[in-house]
Order: sequence, then structure tokens, then C-alpha cells
Amino acid sequence: MSVAALVPFKCFTRAKQRLRGRFDDAQVEALGRAMLADVLDTLQAVPALDAVRVLTDDTAVGEAAAAAGASVVLRDPDPGLNPAIDLAAADALAEGFQAVLVVLGDLPLLTPPDIEAVLEAGAASPVVAVPSEDGGTAMLLRRPALCIPARFGEKSCARHFEAAREAGLDCALLDSLADVVRVDLDTPEDAARVLASGRPCRTRDLLRSYAG
Repeated sequence: MSVAALVPFKCFTRAKQRLRGRFDDAQVEALGRAMLADVLDTLQAVPALDAVRVLTDDTAVGEAAAAAGASVVLRDPDPGLNPAIDLAAADALAEGFQAVLVVLGDLPLLTPPDIEAVLEAGAASPVVAVPSEDGGTAMLLRRPALCIPARFGEKSCARHFEAAREAGLDCALLDSLADVVRVDLDTPEDAARVLASGRPCRTRDLLRSYAG
């Protein structure tokens, strides 16, 4: 199964507004860069992934992704999260990829075995959704790439499951991954959980330096 990983990522300077009550703008930008690097490191360490592409409307994000060895899909103006994902999925489908795996760019505690678990589930089910703790979707595998539409956003995991049901497709809800893997770093409370996780990554190291 040939798989392209798609990583949507917002502008470093505008994202993560809820973190700005705890960290200053420069610290939040540095955390964004660290999170993206952590996610890309993990994906690039998975041999079963045939491509890793970052989706953004920001040239600084694109430059950081390219420096990390990922391909960049730059769309300006930003068409919105779900349209950007499905446009990139359509490109991957046209290029012959059998599946796409969407991985949010703010999951710094992911490890290669976590990605491999999703791919393994995708060999049996055409849709695999990894729920985030707030009911969103941390990762979504689709085989083929547009078998259901992307419906990321609030409570999106249920919407992805419903889209698969409407299409007559099996959807595996992979909630067996460790809770910390599914923590998207959005709030000071999330930052505390990343710190407490003990998992080595750039983002945790940076948070430790902020804690003093």
C-alpha cells in the first residue's frame, strides 16, 4: 500500500492563541517550530510512508518543512483546513498513491510505532480515525484518498465515522494509542501534560527550558 502523509500546519505567528496566555509570542512560535519538527521526524522514520507533505499557506512554515526534508504544498490564499486536505488528497490520488494519512502538526509525542499501528489498521479498514481527547481527529487514514471527505474540526471523529457509514465503508476507531500521543498542544494544560509525559522530543525539551 503506497501512502502519502499529509500534515496541515498554520502560520507560526498566528496559531495557538490559547497558549499565548502562558507563553509570549516568541515562545509560541518556537513551540510551533518544535512541534512541526517532531511530527516530521516521526513520519520520516516510518519506512512504509512513501511521501510526507506539509500543507500550509505560510512561507515560513514551508521553509521549515523543506529544511526538515518534507515536501511542501503551499496554497495562498488558504482555502481552509478541509479543502486544503482534500485538494492535496486529490493530488496524491492522481499521482497513484493508494492511501493518504492526515496527521495534525501539533502532536509532538507521536512515535513511529504509533504511525505503524494506524497503517496496520488501514490494511484491513479503508478508513481509520484516531480520536483526539476532545472528540476531534488526530489522524485520519483514507484508502483510497477521497473515499470520504475530510471533516476536521470540533467533534470531527464522529463526523468521519458517519461519513464512512454513509459511504458504506468500515471505519476503524483507533483509540488504543496512548493518551499522550493524542494530545494536541493547544493550551497550557496540554503543555503540562507534554512535560509530564517523559517522552523525549524537541517540544518537551523546549517546554522544560521555559519552566526554568
